[in-house]
Amino acid sequence: MMKTRREFIKQASLAASATVLLPSCVASSDKNMLPKIGVQLYTVRNEMDADALGTLKKVAAIGYKKIEAASYVDGKGYGYTAAELKTILGDLDLQMTSGHAGLDIFRNQFDQYLDFMAEVGQEYAVLPWLPTEDRSAIDQFKEYAALLNASGEKAQKMGLKVCYHNHDFEFLPIDGQLPMDILLAETDPNLVQFELDLYWISKVNLKPTDFFAQNEGRVPLWHVKDMANTPERGFAEVGTGTIDFPSIFAKKDVSGMKHFFVEQDKSDNPLKSIETSYRNLTENILV
Repeated sequence: MMKTRREFIKQASLAASATVLLPSCVASSDKNMLPKIGVQLYTVRNEMDADALGTLKKVAAIGYKKIEAASYVDGKGYGYTAAELKTILGDLDLQMTSGHAGLDIFRNQFDQYLDFMAEVGQEYAVLPWLPTEDRSAIDQFKEYAALLNASGEKAQKMGLKVCYHNHDFEFLPIDGQLPMDILLAETDPNLVQFELDLYWISKVNLKPTDFFAQNEGRVPLWHVKDMANTPERGFAEVGTGTIDFPSIFAKKDVSGMKHFFVEQDKSDNPLKSIETSYRNLTENILV
């Protein structure tokens, strides 16, 4: 017997409700439901230097949808103007959500960099590294906190954001104080957020999830890379080492995570490494 239109609509509605109530693991098995995965282009820095356009095409072909830049010189990213780079990324269905900018840019070229960010569509400016000679005293970190606050205020006026990216040294005491504690305490949470490198915080035997809990909502960016199961505990492709990524991703809402980027500081074959990391994320970790 044919169903009436009303009966059909009722059954369709019940089916839709049942789908909503299915366990999240079922829904997440659909690759289309997975988050857009990013990659930090520092991983493929040599390839970008040799052939930026060709490398971006390979990054997109792997499946990455977001990139974090690691090159800005004289108003250009990887040798391209903001307008040129925006067009290239648009053609490849890539979004440059974040970029690393050195200490000199934060100190002397930040207004210009903000203009570049706004034009290319980049949301976050990240201070990624402090030279060894510039991080030997706690007072230096207080100066960086002030610089980050000032930069964050400028960025906020343009609808943009500022983050600080860690290594291991921020968690090693100087005169009995942790540099990270200074950066956290002396920066305004409304102006300065953090990009947590999951490898480096794990390297000093701290848990990323504890950091999230202590700084709830203040860690919108992550660097996702694994730690080799060797005495040296070096870099490894995501999903091949000792870091428990499922437990970390389970706390993404506590972190306030908005974007995450695969990174591997050193690799004999960087493109192969980011392909392996992408495959492990999509097939084993994010499902």
